[in-house]
Amino acid sequence: MKIYNSLTRNKSLLQQKAVTIYSCGPTVYNYIHIGNARPAILMDVLVRFLKSKNITVDYLQNITDIDDKIIAKAIEENKTEKEISKFYTKAYIDDLKSLNIFMPNKLEPISKHIDKMIIFINDLIEQGYAYNVDGDVYFAINKWKPEYGELSGRKPEELISGERVEIDLKKKNPLDFSLWKKTNVGKTWNSPFGEGRPGWHTECALLIEDYFNGETIDIHSGGIDLKFPHHENERIQYLAHNQKELSCIWMHNGHLNLNDEKMSKSIGNVFLVKDFVKEYNANILRWIFLSTNYKQPLNLTDDLIEQAKKFFDKLENLRKKVILSKTIFERIEKSKIKNYVRDFEEAMDNDLNTSLVLSIIEELIKHINQVVNQKVHFDCIFTLFGQLKHTLETLGFTDLLNVEIQEADEIKLKKWNQLILDKKFEQADVLRAELEKKGLM
Repeated sequence: MKIYNSLTRNKSLLQQKAVTIYSCGPTVYNYIHIGNARPAILMDVLVRFLKSKNITVDYLQNITDIDDKIIAKAIEENKTEKEISKFYTKAYIDDLKSLNIFMPNKLEPISKHIDKMIIFINDLIEQGYAYNVDGDVYFAINKWKPEYGELSGRKPEELISGERVEIDLKKKNPLDFSLWKKTNVGKTWNSPFGEGRPGWHTECALLIEDYFNGETIDIHSGGIDLKFPHHENERIQYLAHNQKELSCIWMHNGHLNLNDEKMSKSIGNVFLVKDFVKEYNANILRWIFLSTNYKQPLNLTDDLIEQAKKFFDKLENLRKKVILSKTIFERIEKSKIKNYVRDFEEAMDNDLNTSLVLSIIEELIKHINQVVNQKVHFDCIFTLFGQLKHTLETLGFTDLLNVEIQEADEIKLKKWNQLILDKKFEQADVLRAELEKKGLM
């Protein structure tokens, strides 16, 4: 399998039988919006596909339950930080379940690892890659100038002029970033550097080192907005601390826009996952994300939602046709069967080309409709139908294409068909209405 690597700007080969993955999780101070769901669904599709090929996956994701935003939310609602983080962690897990997303092997709150983070930061100081200024600890970028900026594709001087860089007179270099923040606001911890709490960029580096035993993982994923500074700072710490790369492959998904405007909590134009699933459903959102290459920005519009609805209408109509063919059609002749699963796997192996996959599915739906209309041998229909079910299930779609029916309903379908043949249309219409309510016609 080939996956585009943000670090090398080329497709990297993934061919091992056991794959390690890390994905940045949420800061739990609010419900996640559908833009936050894009990387989660991307990784879910990748994990499902790898498992379908009998590849073992060890998947870690963090929960940022220590952050200024959590403190602000706690103050606003007159609650403790723990109450806020616990509530929204549960909400996040509930959203993952509602989206039919496989839970990571480990979903880890960073608050459980403060002692290890302090050791990690202290190691960097002793190695000469970080420095303490009156209780604030910073990573020294000058020690790693040739490597810093490789992930974002820019030189340090370009980053300074091109990005918003926090102004702090304590820093030796404007790009030096915080490993430990001296503060007495919110929950704090004692450390050799003084009272405070760890910086955001350090938590992922520490979790990866701790969970994967200091080894280079296979895939690190996240939204494109995290490439700089978060992932850049994550990577450079890991390089310094372990003298090896953090990840072989960096996967970044594009932004999600809502009617041509970037979705952002700060702007306020967010569509929460829980609201989207309630108004539409999880399959609609998954189809929307698969309709465009994951690396590209995606613009969510009413028209795109309607396209998704039409896709599932086709599947539902096909399901009903297959039930009829299974129940009442004669078996006449066999038809040549194309291997659509092979085409599906080839598209997925090429950097998760899901837009091509959806085209393959459309072709498969058309083929099944053709053989159903021709009343060919049902074994042929069901073989093609099985390929469609396998493809959809591997992509993570749920509750689709169930053609198993009760014996009583099968008898009614046959009776309806006989009424049509006998031209007893009024009686057939009454029975048809009953079958339609059950979703069988």
